[in-house]
Amino acid sequence: MAGIKYLNELGENLQKIIKRLMANQTLMKYLYYTDKDPLDNPDLTDDEIRHKVYQKLIKIVPKLDNEEKANSVIALKVINGVKNPENQEFKNLSLGIEVFVPLSQWILRSDNLRPFLIMGEIQKSLEGKTINGLGRIEGGDFQSNFNTEEISAFEMFFDIVTYD
Repeated sequence: MAGIKYLNELGENLQKIIKRLMANQTLMKYLYYTDKDPLDNPDLTDDEIRHKVYQKLIKIVPKLDNEEKANSVIALKVINGVKNPENQEFKNLSLGIEVFVPLSQWILRSDNLRPFLIMGEIQKSLEGKTINGLGRIEGGDFQSNFNTEEISAFEMFFDIVTYD
């Protein structure tokens, strides 16, 4: 795990993680398009990502509204920050990414299922990547959080590890 010296640096680094996720067109298609062939649709433009995905389908404020049940949604959250025992000026960070997928959208025309494709793209976008100012992201473990009659929720876990 790795760290930040001051917590006021954390917000801008979390925004960098969100930008890395938004740069993944495959992930954008899985979130935005609700049909059974999301990859057959055109790439989203920067303007569409900025206005139709950011803070709607990819959230840095982990709050879901009742009307957000038509699309899959992911939300980044900080699980904890713990002082690094080797260097008290730094904190180790654990992040969670919640993945919400309507049950009606699980089945695709491929042999795979939408929630696992979304989580795979998140893992490809983040695992082993370095976020300047924080360190290297490791992880990708996940668990099922809950299922309702309308939606399923998973959570993925990542740690920020210090530079080698």
